[in-house]
Amino acid sequence: MEQTTAAGRGRTVPSGWAKTISHFRPASVVTAEQADRYYLRVHTRFARHFLRGMDQVVSYHTNRAEAGYDLLGGWERPPSAFRYVVLRFRPGRGLEPSEELRETIVADHRVFLRELRSFRVDEQVLLDRLTGQTALEKYLFEFDRRDGTAPAEAREHLDAALAVLAEQASSAFGVRQILVDHVVQEQETAPVDEPGQRPLPRMLPVTRRQAFLEFYFDQREWAEEFFARDAVRAVLRDRFWAAAVGHRVTEQCGLDRR
Repeated sequence: MEQTTAAGRGRTVPSGWAKTISHFRPASVVTAEQADRYYLRVHTRFARHFLRGMDQVVSYHTNRAEAGYDLLGGWERPPSAFRYVVLRFRPGRGLEPSEELRETIVADHRVFLRELRSFRVDEQVLLDRLTGQTALEKYLFEFDRRDGTAPAEAREHLDAALAVLAEQASSAFGVRQILVDHVVQEQETAPVDEPGQRPLPRMLPVTRRQAFLEFYFDQREWAEEFFARDAVRAVLRDRFWAAAVGHRVTEQCGLDRR
């Protein structure tokens, strides 16, 4: 990865990795608690072991949505998401499963998930003050374009918003990193028992998803101070977007070769 000391002063720097961000909901035949228990005890353990053997896989992180961003810039809203998955690959590479592994994964999806959506993204580092921390608090936002809004127009609007966030972060205590994930494509899926259980080896012609933002803080208190700022709230709840949704998430590392 390119070194990003200048990003601490708000300069946006490409990270260099290929990257995907996915999210899904619990299957309707189980409760969210049952789905998560199976996901943690079986699926992620299986995934860690097969990903460990794939040299092109750089990192694998899972995120559970715990609370949603509310009207006051706090976190009292019930989460509208369930689970996010973040994967990084060596440049130009991807998951590249064998047909046997692909079918094993699809069969396992039927046990616990539906409405899987996966996005190929370009990761950029808006701010980086990481200096050896071993535990951080994470927050994740997603932005969808309105019908009729061109991707270029949305990118221009987002870039202006990112400049505001970088400026606000420059004076904020406890913020360690801000990642911007510009969506390039969304993977197509097909139903099995429920929608979105089978990822297909092709991309949709268009997606309304514009970007994800990932924020890392030393402590929840410092994050709450930052997200309650009027300027930050105006950016993260901007009515320009068809949807601008944020969650406090619990992130777990399954694999990291960075």
